Amino acid sequence: MSLAESLQRVIRDLEEAGGVAIVGMDGIVVEEQKRDAQIDLQVIGAEFSGLFKSAGTLSESVEFGAVSELMTTAERSVVILRRVTAEYFMVLVIRPDGNLGKARFLLRRAGSQLKTEL
Repeated sequence: MSLAESLQRVIRDLEEAGGVAIVGMDGIVVEEQKRDAQIDLQVIGAEFSGLFKSAGTLSESVEFGAVSELMTTAERSVVILRRVTAEYFMVLVIRPDGNLGKARFLLRRAGSQLKTEL
């Protein structure tokens, strides 16, 4: 399954999803799929890559190990970051009333498929 197909499946299976992307730790989006054209996954990927790296450094410093997932809940959206490999993570933007359990499951499933592609 290609990168685009894996991301399309997340969007298709989660009605509340506005967009999903594969992002390098440098903040550059490799692939994206959007339902909501207003969501700028390029900016989100760039900004949240720094947060992901900082959280990883903090987690390692307190001996929790590598960070696999982060979630930020805001007034108008929820952003979930999920590590795929040491160099890439996925970012998913959903409505705040979205099904978080299903969103996390879909990211885990997609991440497993994407590891072989990346």
